[in-house]
Amino acid sequence: MNTTTRRLLGGFAIVAVLGLGQGGLVRAASPTPIPPPPSGPNGNETLSVQPSLISVTAKPGATANVRLTLRAAAELDVTITSQGLAQGTDGSFHSVPDAEDASAYSARTMISATPESVQVKPGDVITVNVTIAVPADVGQGTRYGILAVTGLPAGAAPSSNVGFGVELGVSTIVQITDTAQTKTGEITGIAVGEALPGQPLPVTVSFLNSGNSHYGAVPNELVTTSTLQDASGAELATATANGNQLSVVPTFARGVGLSMTPSQALVDGATYHLEVGVGLKDGTVFDRKALDFIWSGGQVLGATGAPIQTPPVSAGPTTDLALIIAAALLGAAVVAVLFLILQRVRRRPRPDVGAAGQ
Repeated sequence: MNTTTRRLLGGFAIVAVLGLGQGGLVRAASPTPIPPPPSGPNGNETLSVQPSLISVTAKPGATANVRLTLRAAAELDVTITSQGLAQGTDGSFHSVPDAEDASAYSARTMISATPESVQVKPGDVITVNVTIAVPADVGQGTRYGILAVTGLPAGAAPSSNVGFGVELGVSTIVQITDTAQTKTGEITGIAVGEALPGQPLPVTVSFLNSGNSHYGAVPNELVTTSTLQDASGAELATATANGNQLSVVPTFARGVGLSMTPSQALVDGATYHLEVGVGLKDGTVFDRKALDFIWSGGQVLGATGAPIQTPPVSAGPTTDLALIIAAALLGAAVVAVLFLILQRVRRRPRPDVGAAGQ
Protein backbone atom coordinates (compact mmCIF):
# COMPACT_ATOMS: atom_id res chain seq x y z
CA MET A 1 0.00 0.00 0.00
CA ASN A 2 1.49 3.38 -0.91
CA THR A 3 1.41 6.43 1.36
CA THR A 4 -1.03 8.33 -0.84
CA THR A 5 -3.58 5.53 -0.64
CA ARG A 6 -3.13 5.10 3.09
CA ARG A 7 -3.72 8.79 3.65
CA LEU A 8 -6.84 8.81 1.48
CA LEU A 9 -9.07 7.02 3.95
CA GLY A 10 -6.93 7.17 7.02
CA GLY A 11 -6.02 3.49 7.11
CA PHE A 12 -8.08 2.46 10.11
CA ALA A 13 -11.58 1.10 10.58
CA ILE A 14 -14.30 3.29 12.03
CA VAL A 15 -16.34 1.52 14.69
CA ALA A 16 -20.04 2.26 15.02
CA VAL A 17 -21.92 0.97 18.02
CA LEU A 18 -25.65 0.80 17.34
CA GLY A 19 -28.82 -0.23 19.07
CA LEU A 20 -30.38 -3.21 17.35
CA GLY A 21 -33.27 -2.28 15.13
CA GLN A 22 -31.88 1.22 14.54
CA GLY A 23 -29.37 0.30 11.86
CA GLY A 24 -26.91 2.76 10.36
CA LEU A 25 -24.35 3.32 7.64
CA VAL A 26 -20.86 1.91 7.97
CA ARG A 27 -18.39 4.78 8.06
CA ALA A 28 -14.85 4.87 6.80
CA ALA A 29 -12.14 7.04 8.28
CA SER A 30 -11.78 10.66 7.29
CA PRO A 31 -8.62 11.62 5.38
CA THR A 32 -5.58 12.29 7.52
CA PRO A 33 -2.04 13.43 6.63
CA ILE A 34 -0.39 11.36 9.38
CA PRO A 35 -0.03 7.58 9.48
CA PRO A 36 -2.78 6.06 11.61
CA PRO A 37 -2.05 4.03 14.72
CA PRO A 38 -2.09 0.24 14.29
CA SER A 39 -5.47 -1.39 14.85
CA GLY A 40 -6.13 -4.57 16.76
CA PRO A 41 -7.69 -5.88 19.95
CA ASN A 42 -6.46 -4.20 23.10
CA GLY A 43 -8.71 -5.99 25.54
CA ASN A 44 -11.51 -3.44 25.26
CA GLU A 45 -12.60 -3.96 21.65
CA THR A 46 -15.68 -6.08 21.05
CA LEU A 47 -14.57 -6.87 17.51
CA SER A 48 -11.52 -5.88 15.46
CA VAL A 49 -10.38 -6.42 11.88
CA GLN A 50 -6.97 -6.25 10.24
CA PRO A 51 -5.93 -4.87 7.86
CA SER A 52 -8.36 -1.99 7.97
CA LEU A 53 -7.61 -0.77 4.43
CA ILE A 54 -7.35 -3.00 1.36
CA SER A 55 -5.40 -1.54 -1.55
CA VAL A 56 -4.54 -3.58 -4.63
CA THR A 57 -3.48 -3.03 -8.22
CA ALA A 58 -4.87 -5.44 -10.79
CA LYS A 59 -5.14 -5.79 -14.55
CA PRO A 60 -8.52 -6.01 -16.29
CA GLY A 61 -9.76 -9.61 -16.05
CA ALA A 62 -7.42 -10.46 -13.15
CA THR A 63 -8.25 -11.65 -9.64
CA ALA A 64 -6.59 -10.51 -6.42
CA ASN A 65 -6.86 -12.15 -3.00
CA VAL A 66 -6.45 -10.59 0.42
CA ARG A 67 -6.88 -12.02 3.92
CA LEU A 68 -8.62 -10.29 6.80
CA THR A 69 -8.20 -11.31 10.41
CA LEU A 70 -11.14 -10.92 12.80
CA ARG A 71 -10.60 -10.97 16.57
CA ALA A 72 -13.49 -11.14 19.01
CA ALA A 73 -13.93 -10.21 22.65
CA ALA A 74 -17.63 -11.14 22.77
CA GLU A 75 -20.03 -13.76 21.44
CA LEU A 76 -21.29 -12.38 18.15
CA ASP A 77 -22.88 -13.32 14.84
CA VAL A 78 -20.69 -11.59 12.25
CA THR A 79 -21.56 -10.85 8.62
CA ILE A 80 -19.22 -9.44 5.95
CA THR A 81 -20.81 -7.69 2.95
CA SER A 82 -19.48 -5.60 0.09
CA GLN A 83 -20.99 -2.12 -0.18
CA GLY A 84 -20.41 1.04 -2.17
CA LEU A 85 -18.20 3.88 -0.99
CA ALA A 86 -19.72 7.36 -0.86
CA GLN A 87 -18.40 10.71 0.30
CA GLY A 88 -20.16 13.63 1.95
CA THR A 89 -19.51 17.28 1.18
CA ASP A 90 -17.79 17.52 4.57
CA GLY A 91 -15.23 14.95 3.39
CA SER A 92 -16.54 12.02 5.46
CA PHE A 93 -16.74 8.56 3.87
CA HIS A 94 -19.52 6.01 4.40
CA SER A 95 -21.02 2.93 2.83
CA VAL A 96 -24.12 2.82 0.65
CA PRO A 97 -26.27 -0.22 -0.23
CA ASP A 98 -26.77 -1.58 -3.74
CA ALA A 99 -29.71 0.68 -4.61
CA GLU A 100 -27.76 3.85 -3.75
CA ASP A 101 -24.41 2.85 -5.21
CA ALA A 102 -24.55 4.88 -8.42
CA SER A 103 -20.85 5.68 -8.89
CA ALA A 104 -19.26 4.54 -12.15
CA TYR A 105 -16.10 3.87 -10.11
CA SER A 106 -17.61 1.48 -7.58
CA ALA A 107 -15.76 -1.72 -6.68
CA ARG A 108 -18.77 -3.17 -4.82
CA THR A 109 -19.60 -5.90 -7.33
CA MET A 110 -15.95 -6.96 -7.63
CA ILE A 111 -15.52 -7.81 -3.95
CA SER A 112 -16.64 -10.95 -2.11
CA ALA A 113 -15.77 -12.46 1.26
CA THR A 114 -15.51 -16.09 2.40
CA PRO A 115 -17.08 -16.82 4.80
CA GLU A 116 -19.80 -14.19 4.49
CA SER A 117 -21.05 -14.98 8.01
CA VAL A 118 -19.47 -16.57 11.06
CA GLN A 119 -20.16 -17.05 14.75
CA VAL A 120 -17.38 -15.88 17.06
CA LYS A 121 -16.69 -16.24 20.78
CA PRO A 122 -14.37 -14.29 23.08
CA GLY A 123 -10.76 -14.98 22.09
CA ASP A 124 -11.61 -16.29 18.60
CA VAL A 125 -9.33 -15.37 15.69
CA ILE A 126 -11.01 -15.88 12.31
CA THR A 127 -9.47 -15.59 8.84
CA VAL A 128 -11.67 -14.16 6.08
CA ASN A 129 -10.61 -14.54 2.44
CA VAL A 130 -11.43 -11.52 0.30
CA THR A 131 -11.55 -11.99 -3.47
CA ILE A 132 -11.43 -9.04 -5.86
CA ALA A 133 -12.42 -10.11 -9.38
CA VAL A 134 -11.78 -7.31 -11.88
CA PRO A 135 -13.97 -7.50 -15.02
CA ALA A 136 -12.17 -7.62 -18.35
CA ASP A 137 -14.10 -4.54 -19.51
CA VAL A 138 -13.59 -2.62 -16.25
CA GLY A 139 -12.23 0.49 -17.97
CA GLN A 140 -9.64 2.93 -16.68
CA GLY A 141 -8.86 4.56 -13.36
CA THR A 142 -9.45 3.36 -9.79
CA ARG A 143 -12.43 1.66 -8.09
CA TYR A 144 -13.67 2.08 -4.51
CA GLY A 145 -15.74 0.07 -2.05
CA ILE A 146 -16.23 -0.83 1.63
CA LEU A 147 -16.42 -4.21 3.29
CA ALA A 148 -19.01 -3.85 6.06
CA VAL A 149 -18.21 -6.12 9.01
CA THR A 150 -21.28 -6.26 11.30
CA GLY A 151 -21.40 -8.05 14.62
CA LEU A 152 -24.67 -8.68 16.50
CA PRO A 153 -25.18 -10.47 19.81
CA ALA A 154 -25.44 -14.21 19.19
CA GLY A 155 -28.98 -15.22 18.28
CA ALA A 156 -30.27 -11.65 17.90
CA ALA A 157 -32.16 -10.57 14.79
CA PRO A 158 -31.42 -7.25 13.08
CA SER A 159 -34.97 -6.12 13.92
CA SER A 160 -34.51 -6.67 17.66
CA ASN A 161 -34.89 -3.68 19.95
CA VAL A 162 -32.50 -4.76 22.71
CA GLY A 163 -28.77 -5.21 22.89
CA PHE A 164 -25.94 -3.62 20.98
CA GLY A 165 -23.90 -4.48 17.95
CA VAL A 166 -20.75 -3.21 16.28
CA GLU A 167 -19.96 -2.25 12.67
CA LEU A 168 -16.53 -1.95 11.09
CA GLY A 169 -15.76 -0.50 7.68
CA VAL A 170 -12.78 -1.81 5.68
CA SER A 171 -12.13 0.61 2.83
CA THR A 172 -11.18 -1.08 -0.44
CA ILE A 173 -9.28 0.58 -3.30
CA VAL A 174 -8.60 -1.16 -6.62
CA GLN A 175 -6.25 0.62 -9.03
CA ILE A 176 -6.54 -0.71 -12.59
CA THR A 177 -3.02 -1.48 -13.77
CA ASP A 178 -1.61 0.30 -16.85
CA THR A 179 -4.61 2.57 -17.31
CA ALA A 180 -4.82 6.35 -17.26
CA GLN A 181 -5.45 7.80 -13.80
CA THR A 182 -7.22 10.91 -15.05
CA LYS A 183 -7.09 14.04 -12.90
CA THR A 184 -9.85 16.56 -13.67
CA GLY A 185 -12.33 18.56 -11.64
CA GLU A 186 -14.56 21.61 -11.55
CA ILE A 187 -15.77 24.23 -9.11
CA THR A 188 -19.52 23.80 -8.73
CA GLY A 189 -20.21 26.56 -6.23
CA ILE A 190 -18.83 29.46 -4.19
CA ALA A 191 -20.48 30.49 -0.93
CA VAL A 192 -19.60 33.49 1.23
CA GLY A 193 -20.69 33.21 4.85
CA GLU A 194 -21.61 35.80 7.46
CA ALA A 195 -18.90 37.71 9.33
CA LEU A 196 -18.99 40.20 12.19
CA PRO A 197 -16.88 43.38 11.90
CA GLY A 198 -13.21 42.55 12.37
CA GLN A 199 -13.78 38.82 11.92
CA PRO A 200 -12.44 36.67 9.04
CA LEU A 201 -14.69 36.16 6.04
CA PRO A 202 -15.65 32.47 5.61
CA VAL A 203 -15.66 31.17 2.03
CA THR A 204 -16.64 27.67 0.94
CA VAL A 205 -15.60 26.34 -2.48
CA SER A 206 -17.45 23.24 -3.73
CA PHE A 207 -15.16 21.07 -5.86
CA LEU A 208 -16.33 18.08 -7.92
CA ASN A 209 -13.88 15.30 -8.83
CA SER A 210 -14.74 14.61 -12.47
CA GLY A 211 -11.70 12.38 -13.03
CA ASN A 212 -11.34 8.64 -12.47
CA SER A 213 -8.97 8.61 -9.48
CA HIS A 214 -8.90 10.23 -6.05
CA TYR A 215 -7.12 13.30 -4.78
CA GLY A 216 -5.32 13.21 -1.47
CA ALA A 217 -1.69 13.39 -0.42
CA VAL A 218 1.29 14.34 -2.60
CA PRO A 219 1.59 14.07 -5.58
CA ASN A 220 -2.20 14.37 -5.88
CA GLU A 221 -2.58 17.08 -3.26
CA LEU A 222 -5.31 19.62 -3.98
CA VAL A 223 -4.65 23.32 -3.45
CA THR A 224 -7.51 25.83 -3.25
CA THR A 225 -6.84 29.57 -3.48
CA SER A 226 -8.97 32.70 -3.21
CA THR A 227 -8.49 36.43 -3.79
CA LEU A 228 -10.81 39.24 -2.65
CA GLN A 229 -10.81 42.64 -4.41
CA ASP A 230 -12.84 45.80 -4.03
CA ALA A 231 -14.66 47.52 -6.90
CA SER A 232 -11.49 49.36 -7.97
CA GLY A 233 -9.53 46.10 -8.24
CA ALA A 234 -7.42 46.64 -5.11
CA GLU A 235 -6.53 43.35 -3.41
CA LEU A 236 -8.01 43.07 0.09
CA ALA A 237 -7.28 39.48 1.08
CA THR A 238 -5.97 36.10 -0.08
CA ALA A 239 -6.28 32.59 1.35
CA THR A 240 -4.99 29.11 0.54
CA ALA A 241 -6.04 25.62 1.64
CA ASN A 242 -3.50 22.85 1.08
CA GLY A 243 -5.01 19.52 0.20
CA ASN A 244 -3.31 16.69 2.06
CA GLN A 245 -6.48 16.66 4.18
CA LEU A 246 -8.83 17.27 1.25
CA SER A 247 -9.32 13.83 -0.29
CA VAL A 248 -12.02 13.59 -2.94
CA VAL A 249 -13.05 10.37 -4.70
CA PRO A 250 -14.42 10.34 -8.28
CA THR A 251 -18.01 11.53 -8.94
CA PHE A 252 -18.24 13.17 -5.51
CA ALA A 253 -17.91 16.80 -4.42
CA ARG A 254 -16.74 18.29 -1.17
CA GLY A 255 -16.65 21.75 0.29
CA VAL A 256 -13.28 23.37 0.92
CA GLY A 257 -13.32 26.03 3.62
CA LEU A 258 -11.20 29.17 3.39
CA SER A 259 -10.83 31.96 5.95
CA MET A 260 -10.11 35.40 4.50
CA THR A 261 -9.06 38.43 6.58
CA PRO A 262 -9.58 41.67 4.59
CA SER A 263 -7.01 44.43 5.05
CA GLN A 264 -9.91 46.84 5.62
CA ALA A 265 -13.48 46.44 6.81
CA LEU A 266 -16.08 45.59 4.17
CA VAL A 267 -18.46 48.48 3.55
CA ASP A 268 -22.23 48.08 3.49
CA GLY A 269 -23.63 48.56 0.00
CA ALA A 270 -20.22 48.13 -1.66
CA THR A 271 -19.50 45.54 -4.37
CA TYR A 272 -16.64 43.07 -4.06
CA HIS A 273 -14.99 40.63 -6.47
CA LEU A 274 -14.00 37.13 -5.28
CA GLU A 275 -11.90 34.74 -7.38
CA VAL A 276 -11.19 31.10 -6.47
CA GLY A 277 -9.15 28.36 -8.07
CA VAL A 278 -8.51 24.66 -7.49
CA GLY A 279 -5.57 22.65 -8.78
CA LEU A 280 -2.64 20.51 -7.74
CA LYS A 281 0.39 21.55 -5.74
CA ASP A 282 2.57 21.08 -8.83
CA GLY A 283 0.85 24.05 -10.47
CA THR A 284 -1.81 22.19 -12.49
CA VAL A 285 -5.05 24.24 -12.54
CA PHE A 286 -8.37 22.40 -12.77
CA ASP A 287 -10.81 25.30 -12.62
CA ARG A 288 -11.15 28.98 -11.77
CA LYS A 289 -14.33 30.91 -11.08
CA ALA A 290 -15.28 34.36 -9.83
CA LEU A 291 -18.15 35.95 -7.96
CA ASP A 292 -19.30 39.55 -7.54
CA PHE A 293 -21.29 40.26 -4.40
CA ILE A 294 -22.78 43.17 -2.47
CA TRP A 295 -22.00 43.32 1.25
CA SER A 296 -24.65 44.40 3.73
CA GLY A 297 -25.03 43.94 7.47
CA GLY A 298 -22.32 41.32 7.79
CA GLN A 299 -23.56 39.11 4.98
CA VAL A 300 -23.93 38.83 1.22
CA LEU A 301 -26.96 40.73 -0.08
CA GLY A 302 -26.67 39.59 -3.70
CA ALA A 303 -24.14 37.51 -5.64
CA THR A 304 -23.65 36.85 -9.35
CA GLY A 305 -21.09 34.96 -11.41
CA ALA A 306 -18.34 37.15 -12.83
CA PRO A 307 -15.50 36.82 -15.36
CA ILE A 308 -12.00 35.98 -14.17
CA GLN A 309 -9.63 38.94 -14.22
CA THR A 310 -6.32 37.78 -15.70
CA PRO A 311 -4.07 39.24 -14.49
CA PRO A 312 -5.91 40.83 -11.55
CA VAL A 313 -6.11 44.62 -11.59
CA SER A 314 -3.55 46.21 -9.25
CA ALA A 315 -3.91 49.51 -7.46
CA GLY A 316 -2.32 51.68 -4.76
CA PRO A 317 1.14 50.76 -3.46
CA THR A 318 1.59 48.00 -6.03
CA THR A 319 1.40 50.52 -8.91
CA ASP A 320 3.79 52.92 -7.16
CA LEU A 321 6.27 50.10 -6.63
CA ALA A 322 6.12 49.22 -10.33
CA LEU A 323 6.92 52.83 -11.27
CA ILE A 324 9.87 52.91 -8.88
CA ILE A 325 11.26 49.69 -10.33
CA ALA A 326 10.83 50.97 -13.90
CA ALA A 327 12.64 54.22 -13.05
CA ALA A 328 15.50 52.31 -11.44
CA LEU A 329 15.89 50.10 -14.51
CA LEU A 330 15.89 53.13 -16.80
CA GLY A 331 18.57 54.83 -14.68
CA ALA A 332 20.72 51.71 -14.79
CA ALA A 333 20.41 51.59 -18.58
CA VAL A 334 21.56 55.24 -18.91
CA VAL A 335 24.59 54.60 -16.71
CA ALA A 336 25.51 51.56 -18.80
CA VAL A 337 25.36 53.55 -22.05
CA LEU A 338 27.54 56.36 -20.64
CA PHE A 339 30.06 53.80 -19.42
CA LEU A 340 30.39 52.30 -22.91
CA ILE A 341 30.85 55.72 -24.50
CA LEU A 342 33.63 56.68 -22.07
CA GLN A 343 35.39 53.37 -22.68
CA ARG A 344 35.42 54.01 -26.44
CA VAL A 345 36.77 57.57 -25.97
CA ARG A 346 39.61 56.33 -23.79
CA ARG A 347 40.59 53.69 -26.37
CA ARG A 348 40.73 56.13 -29.39
CA PRO A 349 44.39 56.19 -30.76
CA ARG A 350 46.46 59.45 -30.39
CA PRO A 351 47.89 61.23 -33.50
CA ASP A 352 51.59 60.56 -34.22
CA VAL A 353 53.22 63.87 -33.04
CA GLY A 354 56.63 63.21 -34.71
CA ALA A 355 55.20 62.57 -38.18
CA ALA A 356 53.06 65.66 -37.98
CA GLY A 357 56.11 67.89 -37.22
CA GLN A 358 58.00 66.64 -40.27
